[in-house]
Parts: sequence; C-alpha cells; structure tokens
Amino acid sequence: NRLMNEIILELYKQNYAISNLAPFSESFYRRYGYENAIYEKMYELNPAYLRFFKPVKEGKIVRGKWKDSDLKEAVIKLYQDKLNQNNQRNTVDREDWWWDRLDTYYPGRFICVYFDKNNQPAGYMFYRIRDREFRVEELSYKTPQAAKALLSIIASHSSSDLKYYVKIPESSLLGEFFPEQEGLKVQILPYMMTRIINVEQVLEALHLINTGKIKIEITDDEIVAENNGTWAIDQINKETKVRKTEKDPDYSGSITNWTKVLLGHLTLKQAVRLGFIKEHHPVDNDFIKGEVSFYDYF
Repeated sequence: NRLMNEIILELYKQNYAISNLAPFSESFYRRYGYENAIYEKMYELNPAYLRFFKPVKEGKIVRGKWKDSDLKEAVIKLYQDKLNQNNQRNTVDREDWWWDRLDTYYPGRFICVYFDKNNQPAGYMFYRIRDREFRVEELSYKTPQAAKALLSIIASHSSSDLKYYVKIPESSLLGEFFPEQEGLKVQILPYMMTRIINVEQVLEALHLINTGKIKIEITDDEIVAENNGTWAIDQINKETKVRKTEKDPDYSGSITNWTKVLLGHLTLKQAVRLGFIKEHHPVDNDFIKGEVSFYDYF
C-alpha cells in the first residue's frame, strides 16, 4: 500500500500524465485509482473461412524475422505513420530498444510485410505457430488490399489441425473482410488498466466534439488530492483551456469512472446512462479520444 502511494505521488511530481499496467487483479489496482481503459479484440477464425483469401496479384508480401533490416524499417515506418496521424490514444511511442525488446520477449515470431504496387509498405503482421495454434499477435494495415493480403498469408497455412487467433485493436473492423461471418468468434478483452496521474494534463490533451464549455467534477482521488475538484474546460477552435473553478459542475464522478470516459471506450452519455457519471446540467458535448492501437506488454 505504501509503495503504490509513493509511486503514484512520485509520478505526479515528475509530471507524468498517466500510468498503465497489466493487472494481476483489477479490484486490487482499482483501489489506487486504476481502471480498465485499454481493450483488445480477439478473433478466432474458422479454418474453412480462410478459403476466401487468395494470394495477392498486386504488390508483394515479404516474410522474415526482426533481424531483416528491410522488414524492420518497413514495420517501424508503418507504426510511426499511425502515431503521426495524431489520432492515437495511449498507444506506445516505441523507441528502437523497445522494438528489440519485443523481439526478445516473443521469441520465434515471424514478420510479414505487404508492399503495394509502388513498393511502399502498406501493412504488417507478427505471428507465431506454437502448440497447434496460429497466433497473430500484431496486425496493422493502411488499405483494404493490405488487410486481405495479410489474411491470405494466414490462409496459406490453412489446416484443420490448427486453431487461428488474431489479436487486434478494439476499434478494428477486420471481420468485415470475411464474406461469411457466422463462424467468426469475436471477443473484446480487457488488457491494460490506466491511472490518471495528472487530470489537468489529460484534459489539456483532449479535444471536445463541439466548440464550447463543459465543467466536470473529479472526486475520490485519495492519493493525488490536486486532481479533485471542478475543472472548467473551454475549447475555442482547436485550443483547449483548462482551469479549476468554484462553479457548479455539469457532470461529476470518481477518478476511476472519469478514466472510463477520458481514456476508456465509454462516451460521456453512455457513462451517464450506466450510472458511472452523474449529470447535473446536460451539455451537448463529449470528448474526442482517438483510437487505441495497443499491443505492448510490460
């Protein structure tokens, strides 16, 4: 208990905005302000459905290992391109040493990169075959052609003796590429928990759907008292201004329930309907949060 309190206060002093962790117990870490905010979508594919994906006729697919410099460069470029779109939430900004650590942490992984007709990388996939399971542990694509090309690689390993799993961001619509979907098993699984360390930083980083104002009250942060109180958020064009106020809030909730809204997948209206957030004065606004592309474990 003392360690958790000390760590969170130290993070606040060092000006960190958030903290993520992989929980051994959700209820345990919820006591310290953490809440589920990062989810992943897991597809279990029926081997018979892989017949829909044929070898590509345009562009090419290159398969190899992380030591292959050309593939490594292509993967990093695709990943960084996504980050540079500025629509990512909680996605890890991977440095070179982190990429190498992932390769060490997941031994035996293959890489596939799809290059389009202009020889530009348009999608990549990491996968392993272990214990009669074909597991795609990371898959990213920029175009529909890239998605189908990567699915064709899975299809090239088609076997009734294998089980096929694809782990992908929660917002992904990979299943839409299957002409028949009844045999797809899809699960949304909680992955990482997040703790808001500095509410002001998080609010300043978010944008509202509509230009205007909204006042939210944060309660029950028993570790970082500075987070508690009512925060006035004022967005003019694309600039967000945040300050503490003594005025009555439009919405109130605990630090963990606000995490569901600010960094999780719930909209403000959904959180109100579910009883996580209390509505005092309805405001026609919500937070633009971007999408989570989170594959990392630590």
